[in-house]
Amino acid sequence: MRGLTRREILAAGAAGSVALSLRALLPRVAGAAQPAPAPRYRAPSDVYRRAWRWDRVVRGTHLRANCFSACAFDLYVKDGVVWREEQADTYARDAPGLSDFAPRGCQKGVCYSDLMLSPDRITHPMERVGPRGSGRWRRISWDAALTRLADAILDAAQDGGPETVVFDNGTSNVDNGPSSVGEMRLFTLLGATLLDGFGGTGDLAMGAFQTWGTSFVDGSSDDWMRADTLVLWHSNPAATRIPDAHFISEARYRGTAVVAVTPEYSPTAVHASLWIHPRPGTDAALALGLARAILEAGAVDEAYVREQTDLPFLVREDTGRFLRQADLEPGGRDDVFYVFDVRAGSVVEAPGTRGRFFDSLDLGDRIPALDGRYTVTTPDGPVRVRPVLELLRERLAEYTPERVARVSGVGRRTQERLAQQLVRSERTLIYASWGSNKGYHADLLQRSMILLSALRGQHGRSGAGVRFAAWLAFDGANRLMPGASPSWLQRQILRFYTPPPRAMEDAIAAASKDVLRWMPSHLFLYVHAGLDRVQDEDALDPTLPRSARAYLREALERDLFPVRPAADRPPRVLVTSGVNPLRRWPAPQIVEAVLWPKLALITAIDVRLSTTGMKADLLLPAAGYYEKRGIKYAVALAPYVVVGDRAVPPLGEAKGEWEIMGLLARRIQERARERGIEGALARFYEQFTAGGRYAPSDDRSVLDEILRDSSVTRGVGWSEALRAGAIPVRSVGAWGTTSGIGSEVEPGGTLSPSRIHVEGKHAWPTLTGRQQFYLDHAWFAEADEVLPRFKPLPAAGGDHPIRLIGGHTRWSIHAIWRAHPDLLRLQRGVPALWMSVEDAAARGVGDGDRVRVWNDRGSFQIQVKLSPAVGAGAAVIDHAWEPYQFPGWKGNMEVVSSPYKPLHFVGDYGHLRYRVFESGPVHVPRGVPVEIERVARAPAAPGAERATRRSHGRRSPWET
Repeated sequence: MRGLTRREILAAGAAGSVALSLRALLPRVAGAAQPAPAPRYRAPSDVYRRAWRWDRVVRGTHLRANCFSACAFDLYVKDGVVWREEQADTYARDAPGLSDFAPRGCQKGVCYSDLMLSPDRITHPMERVGPRGSGRWRRISWDAALTRLADAILDAAQDGGPETVVFDNGTSNVDNGPSSVGEMRLFTLLGATLLDGFGGTGDLAMGAFQTWGTSFVDGSSDDWMRADTLVLWHSNPAATRIPDAHFISEARYRGTAVVAVTPEYSPTAVHASLWIHPRPGTDAALALGLARAILEAGAVDEAYVREQTDLPFLVREDTGRFLRQADLEPGGRDDVFYVFDVRAGSVVEAPGTRGRFFDSLDLGDRIPALDGRYTVTTPDGPVRVRPVLELLRERLAEYTPERVARVSGVGRRTQERLAQQLVRSERTLIYASWGSNKGYHADLLQRSMILLSALRGQHGRSGAGVRFAAWLAFDGANRLMPGASPSWLQRQILRFYTPPPRAMEDAIAAASKDVLRWMPSHLFLYVHAGLDRVQDEDALDPTLPRSARAYLREALERDLFPVRPAADRPPRVLVTSGVNPLRRWPAPQIVEAVLWPKLALITAIDVRLSTTGMKADLLLPAAGYYEKRGIKYAVALAPYVVVGDRAVPPLGEAKGEWEIMGLLARRIQERARERGIEGALARFYEQFTAGGRYAPSDDRSVLDEILRDSSVTRGVGWSEALRAGAIPVRSVGAWGTTSGIGSEVEPGGTLSPSRIHVEGKHAWPTLTGRQQFYLDHAWFAEADEVLPRFKPLPAAGGDHPIRLIGGHTRWSIHAIWRAHPDLLRLQRGVPALWMSVEDAAARGVGDGDRVRVWNDRGSFQIQVKLSPAVGAGAAVIDHAWEPYQFPGWKGNMEVVSSPYKPLHFVGDYGHLRYRVFESGPVHVPRGVPVEIERVARAPAAPGAERATRRSHGRRSPWET
């Protein structure tokens, strides 16, 4: 919380206010509870003299902020107010030779005590009384609000089925405690449509999924220190992984070479040993050129390649498909494959493929050939076959240094320098994170990155490999999800038996399709929100013989992906929790025009008033991070489970999400009975509470059950967790061990992924059981993407000269802190676009000018910052600005159509099937073609100067 300014203290003293209290800040928030009698102070100076005295210290964290940081805080409470917060050193460990994880925190976390009192807090249920977006609201009671939402849900369920109720909590409002569990439990029990927000935020690593059969692959950030070479590719940890960035510096102190691959000279590139800056969207060409250099240098780890990859697998020259058992035997299988054994001089079955009973990759005394041509006798006659690596060599021959330089702008000498570094480095770690997901052909880049690591035999070893991101599953939370939790018998079996990776992934795929109620967010927008109008046109790939729409229609007609609700039944109710789809979704102007009129009720459950909330019908106030109990979601990057207690009561009438869901379940049941509706809805509250076991007011019991039943915490209860603040991960769990992360945390060491495959020799959850670089599906063949290759970005939005790129902002977690005055002071105070000096000069644009950024899909206006850190042909805008911060409420997503890639709808090829949170259509907001023109000279947007000076009395979105 911010301190009182000298001006405020003097003003209070001049007014004779000797009873000045810290709690005097609370009434500034609309509807805040009136404070208890204020403590007496003898003089205004007593306020700051007593600033370091407090009533109690509470364990806290930023529960539902979507940051990968697991930062434990101590919250200092005085007079019923969180006076300040401080990073807590609770990360005890004994790890000789490795740096500490403490302290963890950033500039956002240390000002949340101020943000929680900001004018845009929602403190009471509110009902719209004017047109949507008019800003006209009235306060209503919780009973009235829940009755209206319950009736709308019942109406939708009776008219079109429960799937016409749609729930969206994205990825930015998820934790592992009662808040998210309550929401998922209620809407799953209801049979509502749940939007899979991972694809909707661009957080699907499709190239990893295509190659490894899973995309949740990451390790701990201290493992960076074990690398000889650390390549930060499409990632910017200095700005977006602030609590972990010190591991990069400490790795450099130890001699690690740090390479940053990014189009702009980012805050992370500043600290790198080498900065490589390919043109936007050309990174795959660079990666494949490096792979060619590794092959030419003879630096391939052949033993690793033979065992861990599909590069020795035999491919028919006549069809371009793998040689399968079905080719050799009548009634043979399509998922058993072959290699040529040099020792035996014959073709033999490869171990560990999907069609083999055992999942071991152990080759025994077999030596699969990596080159050569061989003849195989089939029932149809002799067939010539070759190993995949032979075909790969032919493909990589296209990526000469000269061609790579023409495509990417990275010179030959720079390519050679980086290639030599990779050849010399025994441990190269490529950290790509989810920033590498958000381009149209990001999957090709990711497949190429993984290829680099596999050729050198490095993925699956400590301090090496390719990393994206990985969550740590909470078994205890999953068991509270209807249809997603294993039975009692299954749990007992899992205590003594760990299923192979492919079995775990098959179970997830089956549940995603037939049990759970998820739907890819972008597919929902395509079917129901009008995005088909622009996405069909912008999904351009000249190598495809058919239109993108034809592939998508085929996938839907074959029921390869779920469509909920069905295309002929429009959605009727939309409930969002803590997310801001009109800020995040592509082409929001189209979504609002097409989807919004279909919805009888839009309800936003949130702490603050967002752009989406402003255009909703009903606002339900959620408790802030310091006003409820919970478990911060755990990730591999920081292998600790961090919990937060309730430090102060919620402002006004705000409630925690667990309580809101419990009260809503009760109201649905009551209204169903009052309206004579029978069946499950008339017993809904009884189902939600499991016959009274989970009461709306009892979140502690839920927390205790989640912690005690989860592998990551192994029997630690709520009270013990609260005392510790941060608990070292005890186990990544059955799913994490076998499939996603594929490793456990070393005792006193780091977490590095995929060791179950490399050290344990368990098959990968792919069709071939290997890291699979050859995808012989018919669609991949038509797109010429059976092997990794480079493709230019499509002109999605028209043929325009500048590519709009960007990343996560340093100054906010998504949009939550975007309007905070202290953080705005550290920027320009308004949305800003970084533009190259050359492009600006060609357009007569000066620093601070307001420009119009436009393409064939839309436009927005923004202030320009000229920067030599940006190359010609690119412009950078960090994400998460609220649309209401732009002129006319037109934000930067107005120009983004985010077209789908048809190959992401493959759902009938081994591991390539829809899996919730892992595969499907992906949001691709980067690399968008635009033009930029000057609108007005500096100063730019009206109110910019005020925005940088606003304090607690700043104008609220409520007043717009």
